[in-house]
Amino acid sequence: MPSIENAESIALDVIKTLVAEVLKTAREIEEWRNDYDPKTQEWYTLINFSQTASSLAFALPVEMLPDSEWRYVSEAEYAACDDLLEILAEDEAK
Repeated sequence: MPSIENAESIALDVIKTLVAEVLKTAREIEEWRNDYDPKTQEWYTLINFSQTASSLAFALPVEMLPDSEWRYVSEAEYAACDDLLEILAEDEAK
């Protein structure tokens, strides 16, 4: 049984493949959305489902994302986050 305690039991390759398929389909739907909108309830349900599935995929730990979806953070982004956290901590202390 796959579990967090036994991480080797989780088939990350299978998960990465499935996530890649979900994201590919979500992007296709987004392209269709820009080109074609029949203004039906089914269409809006499909768009909502696609956006939700994409959000869920990106909520997974980065190790479960396909390598092509990894986004590396620059040193400037780390510094900006540190600055924002410092500002928030100062405001919270007031």
